[in-house]
Amino acid sequence: MSDPLRIVVWPGMPDRAGLDRAAEAIGRRLEIAVISANEDLERLLEREGPWDLITPSDYLVEKLATAGRLAELDPRGELDRDQLAGWSRRPGYDPEERWSWPLAFGTTGLLYDRAAVESPSWVAFFAPADGVAVGLLAEVREVVGAALIARGHSPNAADPAALAAARELLDRQRPAVRSVSSDDFTGPVERREVAMHHAWSGPAAIAARRDPGLGYAVPAEGALLWVTTAAIPADAPDPEGPRRLLAALIRPEIARLAVENGGYSTPNDRVRAVLPEELRADPALFPPEDVIARCERLTQLDGPAEARLLAAWP
Repeated sequence: MSDPLRIVVWPGMPDRAGLDRAAEAIGRRLEIAVISANEDLERLLEREGPWDLITPSDYLVEKLATAGRLAELDPRGELDRDQLAGWSRRPGYDPEERWSWPLAFGTTGLLYDRAAVESPSWVAFFAPADGVAVGLLAEVREVVGAALIARGHSPNAADPAALAAARELLDRQRPAVRSVSSDDFTGPVERREVAMHHAWSGPAAIAARRDPGLGYAVPAEGALLWVTTAAIPADAPDPEGPRRLLAALIRPEIARLAVENGGYSTPNDRVRAVLPEELRADPALFPPEDVIARCERLTQLDGPAEARLLAAWP
């Protein structure tokens, strides 16, 4: 029997049942590691490789490709990219579409308790009223990026003045922070332990559908738009195996499971077409163009800039 394909995924992306079905379709076993932050993925690549298929976010694709750490994803052009939404084509992090395939996308905004928060915004989140508790994601680029947006900067700003302003905001917020988690950022709001939590849109949308007392908002000041991709490390032992696995994973009948079960939005129009109307019409999952227009993607930072940004994490 062939060695298992070693893959790194996010919780629910791809969906575990979908992974099992895709593995069965290609006749391979899977060894799966689950991450909750891009920093976790980078550590796994350094310490526990080689891996066959990984799921880096957009800016990490750029970083890994620049460092020569990714294999060409589809050298024979067998994956039909015409099924992808136009906005997701030829992205800045992979303009030639050589290294990655967009599996999921979403925004990073605020999951909030409607009874406790009248108008969710980054100002209200980073400077909450007395007695109002909040929660943060455990991902440096996301948190510092949100603080930069709140201060009127790009989430990719890395000049000392902008980062000092973001750090000052995070320091002031610290007494109100009751949760720092990328594994469970909906539970604290559902249990009313915090009034607002920094949140990825997919799981937040599920929580809001489950509990009408909750809402999800992309603040008017702007937010991050993220894309989760599939990529093959340059040292993958057998790149054909993960290519076949990816081809199975993006079949609509399999890819839809990540939306229905995990709450992950899809940039794949063929997958969106087979979803229930309730999900297709959910603005948290599929935000209108004016919301996307006020969002910005993270980009790769050079070494010194990245070090300055990491130092802004409180």
